[in-house]
Amino acid sequence: MTGGGAVWSVWGMRVPFISLLAVSALASRAVGQQPAPPPVDTVTVVTIRLIDRTEVTGRVMATDDSSVTLLTFAGARVVVPNRSVVSWRKREGRVTAGGFQQADPNTSHLFFGPTARTLPQGRGYFTDYYLFFPVAGGGVTDAVMVSGGFSLLPGSSEQIAYGAAKVRVVHRSDLSVAIGGLYGGIPGEGSAGFGYAVTTIGSDDNALTLMGGVPFSTDELADEPIFMVGGEARTGGASKFMAEVWKLPGEEDVPLLFGMRWFAQKVAVGFGFVYVFPSSVEGWPFIPWVDFSINW
Repeated sequence: MTGGGAVWSVWGMRVPFISLLAVSALASRAVGQQPAPPPVDTVTVVTIRLIDRTEVTGRVMATDDSSVTLLTFAGARVVVPNRSVVSWRKREGRVTAGGFQQADPNTSHLFFGPTARTLPQGRGYFTDYYLFFPVAGGGVTDAVMVSGGFSLLPGSSEQIAYGAAKVRVVHRSDLSVAIGGLYGGIPGEGSAGFGYAVTTIGSDDNALTLMGGVPFSTDELADEPIFMVGGEARTGGASKFMAEVWKLPGEEDVPLLFGMRWFAQKVAVGFGFVYVFPSSVEGWPFIPWVDFSINW
């Protein structure tokens, strides 16, 4: 073995050892590093995760160099040592007589139809309809949001690209009004969409949504408008019943989409059925609908 070969051989043995030491040192620092405690806030609800994998939820009443004091929904004050805290997160929702009620993270749309609500700036979502139609969206500002995606149809050489934008023009606790548009098509083969105005009346839990729009294609505007009436009603701590009825231009058939949405802080799942009036289908007339969402 030459001298150079010996040097490389020695370094070949040392490099993995040195790398292991470096990783161990970084891991030791990460383990020993404590997260910053949540700020004192008697309104905001937070959940603190402890090193034993349990969680404590409540409002932060006080903090110091050694502990965090929470007021739980049961009215108890819990003192959590800082050394036991692994992480904490803000909870979105409201406190009711039965405890904390998680907010629906997908209030900007029903199953498919838009509401007049928009996402806050920096918030976003990924939704997939039937596994083959993914959509990603986000809030550009508190009043402007955009979304888009493309189909993943198996065995097809032509996929559908689509996008949407929405601008909220009125925002009150019980009323929102927005304008927007949806556009989609196969590149090089034509496209279609519609511009719309939409109003949502009610809270994030129980509301009525009315939408009217003007459909268009690559060549022309439709002779008739498009309409959608939708509703949502909270049915439990983390679930909603939703329904939307569409009147399509030039069509006598009226599709109804109805079902449930179950949600947590970052995920949601929708399951429902599509029924077309008047139905001429023999046998079971309901077409299943399924979607899921990841939110951030």
